[in-house]
Amino acid sequence: MSNDLRLRAKYLCGMYWHRLVPALLLVGVLAVATAAVGVASEPEPQQVAVETDSMTVKTTLSTEATVTGNTSLYNRSETLSDMPVYLRTATPAVELIAVTSTPTDRSVLVTQQIVLDLSATRNGEVFWRDSQTLAIDSREVVDGPMRTTVTLDIQQLARDQLADVTAEAGDIGTIEAQVSAIAVYDTGEYSGRTTAVTPLTITDRAYELQTPQQDQRTNVTTVQQAVAGGGTSGLFGPRGRVSPRDLGTGLGGLSAIGLAGAVLYTGRRIDDFDAFRRQYERVRYVEWISRGTIPTTGKYARVPVEALVDLVDIAIDSEKRVIHDTSKGIYAVVDGNLMYEYRDGDDGNTDEFGFASFTRSTASQSFDLDAEPLGHDSDQSTEQ
Repeated sequence: MSNDLRLRAKYLCGMYWHRLVPALLLVGVLAVATAAVGVASEPEPQQVAVETDSMTVKTTLSTEATVTGNTSLYNRSETLSDMPVYLRTATPAVELIAVTSTPTDRSVLVTQQIVLDLSATRNGEVFWRDSQTLAIDSREVVDGPMRTTVTLDIQQLARDQLADVTAEAGDIGTIEAQVSAIAVYDTGEYSGRTTAVTPLTITDRAYELQTPQQDQRTNVTTVQQAVAGGGTSGLFGPRGRVSPRDLGTGLGGLSAIGLAGAVLYTGRRIDDFDAFRRQYERVRYVEWISRGTIPTTGKYARVPVEALVDLVDIAIDSEKRVIHDTSKGIYAVVDGNLMYEYRDGDDGNTDEFGFASFTRSTASQSFDLDAEPLGHDSDQSTEQ
């Protein structure tokens, strides 16, 4: 805080502490009491969504292939599962397996199918598509998963259909294939669909299927229930915690009480407030005040001013400066044949705004209408 702000704060505390302190204490006590009541009271019930029933259906697509061709890498009749790549000569056919798991506490009608999709694309846009259902199964599942399998002859697919499409499309587009396991379920209360998908890539010597692939869907039933706003009872009341509103109110109240104490301490430390106010005004209006010599007699009609702030206002309005005669303790503004003056310590008691109450001026402060003009030296001294 700068010196000007510190002095201003001290001045306000000294002037208004007898009003600020009771007001701040009242506000602080009320705020703390309000926060305490809020913390101690039972929270209002809140409506929250509660799950009363949940059902999850999961579909998994996997692959198996039995070694039937000549190869030195695997034993004949060996079963390979979910391999990153299959050799066409060793495993010319692959078994696609779709398994859908349902809850065991209810009956679920499931329709499951394995689908082969072929498409031709150019610049990311499809210009030909063909979909084949390789297997389909529909039944009511009561206990355990539902399993659907089908064997896909990769050699025949590559030799016949893919070869025909590739020959006809040429280098116009890209031929793509994918395998999907699709399950449609219905319980009467819940219904939905799960789809597990893997791309199928076939080269001259191998083919790839990225399995296992999974997809699941959860159905829930929610209801609105009234519950307590917080947890169990604890250090901070029945809610076990303090709400932001109560915390803010309490801290604000404590701050107001602390500020009241600071105002009281600052205001009571000023022994002579009138002297302090005069010093404050001198510091505040120092830019309008210049040191000089003020004659005790002369051609000027003298006008007493109640407070230094009034004299500064006169100087500002008349575009003059305030002359401070430190030897006499007098401040004056000369405007034409008028001399407005203020004397240190002659402002009497201050009112609620810090201004002096008006009293009859002394003889030395009255209008000096009959005074003789000053000599040249005196006039020159006044104009400094």
